[in-house]
Amino acid sequence: ERPHKLVFLLAVIKLLFDTEPYRINKIYLNDELENTFIEIWFDIFHEKPNINAIEYPFFHLQSDGFWKLKIKEGYEYLYNHYKDSDNCRLTKNRLIETIDYGQLNDNLYFLLKDRKIRKVFNKILLDKCTYIKNNIHTIPNKLPNSIDQKKSLEHNPFVTYLNSLHSRDAGNENALAEGQACNVFFPQIFIQHPLTKTIINHLCQDHNYSTILTGHAGDGKSTIALSVYKYFKNIDEEIPLNKPLQKREDIKLSDNKEIAIIKDLSEWDAVDRIRLIKEIAENKTQFLLVSNTGTLLNCICEYSERYGHGNRAEWEPKILEAMDTGAKQIKLGFTNIEIFNLAIQDNLKLARKIFTKILDSHNWEICANQPCHKECPIWKNVTLIKENDYLALERIFLAYRRMFEYGTRLTIRQLTAHFAYMITSGIECKDIFDLLKKPFEFPESEYLFYNRFFGDNGINWDRDTINMKVFQEIRSQEFGEKPCPKIEQHLWLMVQEPVIKLCVPLLEEEFIKLLNIGKQSQQPNTKITPPQARNQVRRMLYFLRKFENSDDEEAFIRQYLNSLAIIKWSQWQNPEYHLSIEEKSIYQQRMFHVLQEQFTGVRFPEIKRGNQSYLYITLSRRNQEIRQSAQVVLAQIDFNNALQIKLLDCNKNGFRRDLVLVGQGPLDGIQLILNLPFLDYVLARHQGDVGKILQASYMNRLEHLKAQLVQKCSKDIDDDMLLIRLRTNNQFIRQQFAVSKGKLEVSDA
Repeated sequence: ERPHKLVFLLAVIKLLFDTEPYRINKIYLNDELENTFIEIWFDIFHEKPNINAIEYPFFHLQSDGFWKLKIKEGYEYLYNHYKDSDNCRLTKNRLIETIDYGQLNDNLYFLLKDRKIRKVFNKILLDKCTYIKNNIHTIPNKLPNSIDQKKSLEHNPFVTYLNSLHSRDAGNENALAEGQACNVFFPQIFIQHPLTKTIINHLCQDHNYSTILTGHAGDGKSTIALSVYKYFKNIDEEIPLNKPLQKREDIKLSDNKEIAIIKDLSEWDAVDRIRLIKEIAENKTQFLLVSNTGTLLNCICEYSERYGHGNRAEWEPKILEAMDTGAKQIKLGFTNIEIFNLAIQDNLKLARKIFTKILDSHNWEICANQPCHKECPIWKNVTLIKENDYLALERIFLAYRRMFEYGTRLTIRQLTAHFAYMITSGIECKDIFDLLKKPFEFPESEYLFYNRFFGDNGINWDRDTINMKVFQEIRSQEFGEKPCPKIEQHLWLMVQEPVIKLCVPLLEEEFIKLLNIGKQSQQPNTKITPPQARNQVRRMLYFLRKFENSDDEEAFIRQYLNSLAIIKWSQWQNPEYHLSIEEKSIYQQRMFHVLQEQFTGVRFPEIKRGNQSYLYITLSRRNQEIRQSAQVVLAQIDFNNALQIKLLDCNKNGFRRDLVLVGQGPLDGIQLILNLPFLDYVLARHQGDVGKILQASYMNRLEHLKAQLVQKCSKDIDDDMLLIRLRTNNQFIRQQFAVSKGKLEVSDA
């Protein structure tokens, strides 16, 4: 019933013997072959075949015994994977990717060189095609489509809502809280901010008390105000408002107590702002005031100067201190004001809860019942992120955490926009329906989250994301730029079946394809280059691969995120985690190494301290390129006993644990928090990374520590002079100099 093989043989004969006589017995799957196939088909059946119809006979003619395919060198594993897998088939593009050429067997090839035999053979093939045409009412010239176009495809409105959350295009009406208040989908991603209950409790107190929420645009201030408003108006959190909050919402409680909510001070003109601050200070009504930092600072300072409560020089440092604290109470007129600064709070736990709600199955029930969901990249993104107990979600937030610890804080609005874009790539259901109807193979991998996390499709930047801050910050991190030799030698140096597999059925085929492209040194016949393929392989492994060997996994993640301490830091956040004696010893020794270099101005290999447990602070030049072999000691510290590494709770605004260098005994009160960037520097120096530069802020902290140590330890050194000399084996020897009765005494200390 299918004449594809017959027409294909007619096309092969025409190319080999008629179009170009004595052509070599090699038939390539290219435009020439396909155009000849279409031309013959049209002459017989008076209609064109499906665009990809040629893939069927090119592959399946092998089963007839006189046609064989030559697999490209190095592509045997990928070809067999395509051929044997239940989840894929050998499409035209995959055949072009893995097959060099096809050929007739020698017997048939030499037989058809005879013009008379060829004429008879052609007649037999044409007669068979004519019989099919006259006896089969519908020529099955189109291969079955995975999507039945007769079925009506239903749009998922939640996809449209997600696309309204990012600023990739003009359809971002719900990116602001004003749009969210009335949106029916907002409750599906809403998570109550941890501060909401605290603010409600403050406003419910009997004494005179007001609250100010400040921070960056997008930190969630207006959303908190919305939650407080709903609480006092007895509106369920799940119910959207009929209209957005007004500039001022006055609420009268059952006990005649009045509460006013100001959703954004920036919406008020200069005169009304001062009147509002005056009303708060007079303590006639309790307020929840939402304002950006600059506007709030200027208003309070101007009010104080105008009404004789002090000048700007007094109030500005007081307000800035309250903002830097994150949550602090100040006295303004007759009222107490609690200022909560969202800009300095860690918002990643809240963001993770929001992302988890976005992925909730309830939002994707429509998609699950659609015939297109297997080919839909949005559905695949949701499925992949939930794979392996949300492993991808864990890795996504590990990348966010690395950015946060290095000083890149994203607002809740920016993070939510990033979540939405990762899942949808900015495309709608209709766009996917249209793409799936097209005859060429849909490049769904270009829309998958492990590429869209970076704002590209694995090959080119999405131009609409270039100006979005979240993508600018992510690109500046250079994630995945440094290869991990321990893993990558198994990826690119093995020519046979790869040792490392992705172990994600939905992407196994794509992973193998990229592996084979990445192994090549020259540009293959694909639009993706080997470096781009290797980059995508690293992305897949980072976001989706659960390694059997935990050491391999840690090594790969550390290298991918450019952070040697990120895994350990994450483990420390578990309240049950305790530093072992061995871990303490390792970090103690490595801190000794870095501090000794910093305080003496000398670079040397990892110190094997042995009996040399003293940390020296010396008079040295700030030039590490000059060997300063002899230096005068300002202070010496018994490092083993005077300074200890401890794991301590360090954050007032939520649970957080950091490694801290703590002074003991005479050095009690000295603390140096070893944040992630500093720990990365310490570990990099241990590995011999002399090019690693310490951030200026940490240089200042070390100089401050140095000053504290000199102040506390200077009494340990008398009027004699202690000199240390650096020997060629990078060990210090000490010499004591003293003047006694007009004579210079020198002794080895």
